[in-house]
Amino acid sequence: MRLGPLRLLHIANFNQFKYAAWYMNLDAKLSLGFSQLGHAVYNFSQRDIARAENPFKSKNFGRKAMIKALFETVDNFGPELIVLGHSEMLDLETLRELRAKLPDTPFVMWYCDPLFREYEDVYDVPLLAERSHVVDVILTTSGVDVLKEIVQGRCIAAHVPNWVHSGCESGNAFANSNLSNDLIYAGNDYNLSGRKALLETLVDSSEGLKFALYQALGNPRIHGRAYYEQLGQSLMGLSLSRRFDVPWYTSDRMQQEMGNGVCTISPRTPGLTDLFAENEVVWFDHEDEILDKVRWYKTNDQEARVIAERGWNAVHERCSAERIAMFMCDLAFERPLSEDYEWSSQIINKY
Repeated sequence: MRLGPLRLLHIANFNQFKYAAWYMNLDAKLSLGFSQLGHAVYNFSQRDIARAENPFKSKNFGRKAMIKALFETVDNFGPELIVLGHSEMLDLETLRELRAKLPDTPFVMWYCDPLFREYEDVYDVPLLAERSHVVDVILTTSGVDVLKEIVQGRCIAAHVPNWVHSGCESGNAFANSNLSNDLIYAGNDYNLSGRKALLETLVDSSEGLKFALYQALGNPRIHGRAYYEQLGQSLMGLSLSRRFDVPWYTSDRMQQEMGNGVCTISPRTPGLTDLFAENEVVWFDHEDEILDKVRWYKTNDQEARVIAERGWNAVHERCSAERIAMFMCDLAFERPLSEDYEWSSQIINKY
């Protein structure tokens, strides 16, 4: 069941001053998903507004002006649903003032970075714990095993997978008969000795393979359309996260690759194997399997293309921004789930 049209205020980091280098970020795609449901969405880019509202172009110096602009936006727009993305510049006092001003408006927060306990100072575990007393729903790309340690009070908490949008993830590499890359990986290796060692091994052993490597091992970064064009030129893509044993968690790199029709190679992570089938992803159990699988699928590229097409269909069907937006609305307005989502078991404190 669809809700009637809502005025929805999405507070996140839309990176307006990156000038479309990150046009495919989760913030923008989620707003598109809500728009597809018929809602009027206003994007409030907290960091960009803070920088723009002071002569030094500093987000810290512009924070007070940004908060003033936020309340002016609320007065002008009258939101019926508040959706918070990464919004660390809003402190608890500000959120409580917003709630008092909008007592009948649900507040939903989503968070896509990893929530591993050893990284809690870096990845805002304390921030989520505090906000669980203020917002109605918290959704993260980690599974509920992690959320049980974080969420407090009556706040609903749930897993949500990284999402795609057909207007952004519009490539279909599996149908490209003239691919430039056998394998692509675009991600950092900062302070990640295991990932760096793995990539070095792959590079050293990749004779005869066309390996497109970006950002890691001193290679240049790639963003925007250039990145997606490279995905569209790749037979296979490597999906690596900081850890492989956290249920349901993966970098959004996985959905970007699958969404552009790339045969995606991923660690066999609990939860992800419920979201995607055995024949939609090339799973590996140990890192030393990766090179053998890459070489086999390079030789048997039609098999790789079949898997890529299945994965492409699966990710656009199950992880579309519109479907994710519907799930968020279901929880925000405490109504029965619109459908049996593959991650429906990953909800705690459900009404």
